[in-house]
Amino acid sequence: MKLVTTFLKTFFRNSRAIFFVILLPAAIFLLLATFGVERVLDFQLDLKYTDFLLPGIIAYAIMQAGVYTVGYTMIDYKRLNILRRLSVTPLTAGRFLWAQTGARFVIALIQTAVLLVLGLIMFSTVLSGQVIFLPLIILIGTIIFVNFGYIIACFARDYEEAAPYTSIAGLALGFLGDVFFPINNLPTFLQQAAGFLPLKPLTAAMRYSLYGVGGEIFPANIIVLLFWLAVSVFVANILFAKKAYK
Repeated sequence: MKLVTTFLKTFFRNSRAIFFVILLPAAIFLLLATFGVERVLDFQLDLKYTDFLLPGIIAYAIMQAGVYTVGYTMIDYKRLNILRRLSVTPLTAGRFLWAQTGARFVIALIQTAVLLVLGLIMFSTVLSGQVIFLPLIILIGTIIFVNFGYIIACFARDYEEAAPYTSIAGLALGFLGDVFFPINNLPTFLQQAAGFLPLKPLTAAMRYSLYGVGGEIFPANIIVLLFWLAVSVFVANILFAKKAYK
C-alpha cells in the first residue's frame, strides 16, 4: 500500500501527466459532444451521441493512460536505472508491477469520475442500475492496458523506440474501439477484428454498465476481456522480470 501511495504522489506531482491523463480526455469529450460530430456520422443508435461517446472516452482514456503514460514512465525508470536499483532490493518485479497497477487503477477511477460528472451535469446523462459493474470493468481494463505499457517498455530503450509501438497500438485500438463512431460504419471484417481486440469489448461493457444497453453481448465481452487480462498479465510479468527489472 505504501508503494501504491508513492506512485500516486509521483503522478500528481507531474502536471504534464495530469493534463494528458485527466484533463485532455475531458476536453476531447466536451469538444466532440458540443460540436455535433454525430451529424457527419451514420449514427443510428438508440442512444444520444453524448451517451454513446461518454463510455467510449472513458475506455479510450484508460487505454491511453496504460499504453502511453505507463510505457513512457517505465522507460524513464529504465533510463535512470531506477529499476536496476530496485531489483537488488527485496522488492520483486511482481510486487512492483502490481503496486503500479494499483496506483493506475485509482487514477482511472478519478478519470472516470471527472468524465461522469461532466456527462451528468452538462448532458443530462442518466445512469442505469448496472453501474455497480463499472469499478470491476475499470479494474479489468486498467490491468490489461497497463500491461500493454509494461510490454512496450520491455522492448524499447527510449521514447524514439517506443513511439512506433505506442502509436500503432493507440491508433489501431482507437479506430476499432467503438469510441468516436459506431463500428457498424466499418467493413464487416474490421467489425469482426474489433470484437477480438480489447478496447471494443471494454467500451461495450462500459455502455452496458452505464446505460444497461447491450446486455445480450455483455457476457461475450467479459470473456474477451478476461482472455486479454490473463494473457497480458502472464506476458508482462515474464518479460518485465527478464528484460526490464534487472
